[in-house]
Amino acid sequence: MTDVIDRAGHEGSGAGDRLAPLWVLIVAPEPLAASIAEEVARGLTDIAEVVCADDAAAACVQVSAHPDRIVPLVLMTASQAFPGLADSIDTRIATLDTQAVLRRASILLLTDQALHDDLSLSVDRDRLHAVIRIPGSPGVLAWHARAQAVRWLSAHRPSDPRTRALVATDGRPVAQPESDLLRLLELDTQEVATQLLAGIERVLGPRPRLLLPAGTRLIHEGVDVDAVLVVLRGRVALDHASADGDLRLHHDSTGSVVGLLSLAQQQRAFFTARATTEVEVVHLSFEQLDRALAVDASLGAAMAAVSIRALAKRLRRADQLQVEKTQLNHVLERERRQLSDALHQLEQARLELVEQARYATLGEMAAGIAHELNNPVAAMLRATTYVGEDLERVLASHPQGRLATEIFTAERERAPRSTREERAARRRLQAALGDVGLAQRLFDAGIEDPDRARALAADPPSLDLAEAVAGIGSAVRNLEVASRRMCELVTSLRAYARPKGDPVAGVDLHAGLEDTLRLMAHRLRDVEIERSYGDLPPIRCHPGELEQLWTNLLVNALDALGDDPDELRRVALITDAPDTGHVRVQIRDNGRGIDPDILPRVFEPRFTTKQGAVRYGLGLGLAIARRIVDAHGGAIELISRPGCTRVTVTLPVAGPPDDEDIET
Repeated sequence: MTDVIDRAGHEGSGAGDRLAPLWVLIVAPEPLAASIAEEVARGLTDIAEVVCADDAAAACVQVSAHPDRIVPLVLMTASQAFPGLADSIDTRIATLDTQAVLRRASILLLTDQALHDDLSLSVDRDRLHAVIRIPGSPGVLAWHARAQAVRWLSAHRPSDPRTRALVATDGRPVAQPESDLLRLLELDTQEVATQLLAGIERVLGPRPRLLLPAGTRLIHEGVDVDAVLVVLRGRVALDHASADGDLRLHHDSTGSVVGLLSLAQQQRAFFTARATTEVEVVHLSFEQLDRALAVDASLGAAMAAVSIRALAKRLRRADQLQVEKTQLNHVLERERRQLSDALHQLEQARLELVEQARYATLGEMAAGIAHELNNPVAAMLRATTYVGEDLERVLASHPQGRLATEIFTAERERAPRSTREERAARRRLQAALGDVGLAQRLFDAGIEDPDRARALAADPPSLDLAEAVAGIGSAVRNLEVASRRMCELVTSLRAYARPKGDPVAGVDLHAGLEDTLRLMAHRLRDVEIERSYGDLPPIRCHPGELEQLWTNLLVNALDALGDDPDELRRVALITDAPDTGHVRVQIRDNGRGIDPDILPRVFEPRFTTKQGAVRYGLGLGLAIARRIVDAHGGAIELISRPGCTRVTVTLPVAGPPDDEDIET
């Protein structure tokens, strides 16, 4: 059921202007709705139409059919006399809120129930504006509806003529409180103090004004308070003494009456009230204040208003300080974490510097050792060569010089063979001679031809000579190989430890790669190295830094291969020249690959995928590699998937600037 109880005129102040119609909705079943609407209509005469609806859904239908209506107020009932209203208040208000015009309306709940547990959501969403017990005193509902309507219009339509029309017979707006205390609380703090002083002067007569300079203490901390001061002009701060000096706790929230709270509690002053500017005050002793309140009881409302306003300002300031404290604690916690991170990074940087200093020391030692070894090793290689040549001349003078020289030379120049080839040669000799021991002696003497073996087997002196000469030839060959290997290692080490200086032109990139492989031979014994070298031009670079680059990349490749002896571990080195101005080096491994989630971070300093192991500069290998490449004006790229990780380094042939500095 819907019904319009009162239709108001809506003419605006201007000729021909019409205001949007106002509706006040009563959501209640009959006959309760009719009695409520009749009383509410008396309070809103000539202002709004009072429209009734059985329930919230019917109200929504009514409003949607008239989209031009403005609804400032909805009165909803909850009555034990109508058990058919099964829906909770929260549900009914949520139904109303499906309409935008009702979502802005104030909600008044009219109830005859003593307890409600069905409107927590409405309270939480600030959708309940008043709760009125029914039945109530005559006229109260009309007055309350009128007050709520003007409050809504004042907030949402302040220029609406109907807002100004809602006045009582005495000309005071309905929205203004009737009680002295609430009316005073709506005034400015200084206005309340002025009214308080005016009331006091009506009783005690005019009070002298005191003009005090900035810095004057109006109330002393720890001293009994027996007077109050009404501040008419200027500013006062409240300070509290502490072990760290005076703390300013209140300034903007001091209030216009100083000393009132301490006086009310009959306590010594907790603060020192100090003028921060020139102030004009009125001094009122306890006896004067008591006399004024006894003669004019209406001053009590002003005193209460002053106290409440001062307390409210201080509580609000306390809340603000708590918010600021919480925010400051968050800032301090964030800065503490940042400081902790910075300290951790500094500690890591310190460890890196220690590690780098150790490497620098090792580099200097390696350079010194290489320098010291260079001459002895070179002398040993020359001496081995001379010994071989002298032995050839001595053997040539032997009665069987031809045999001795031939066996010595063959053994000295014999190329390394696989174990399988050696076993096959021994089996052939054993089959020809039928004697395992004799076949082994002839094989050791370098005799593999069956006919010649049989001839020497029949001549024991010649066989003894052949065995001796073969042993000497093998020893000389081993000396030459070992000396030459030592010379190569010393040369590679000197190149690796070479001081940086200016870039060197004409550097053979392949030679640098081979030097690195030689120095890492102890880690490459079980790794298959595949070389695919292209035709590269000499480049201009820092050779030692590039060898460090290759070392870091090879170390990472070897770490990715794992330690399973049953798996084929392979590293490929591929070089080419993509254009005339650049050379390119690729290092590939068939290891486990890198997780795609961490692949973008592998060039970050101290980032490692080695399960926290600290190796090769605390995770600096690839970071240093990128720095070296960048300093040479090149580019480095890493692509990885399970079974194949490829690092590609592209370098300019022209090399880096002369003054480039690389921190390694």
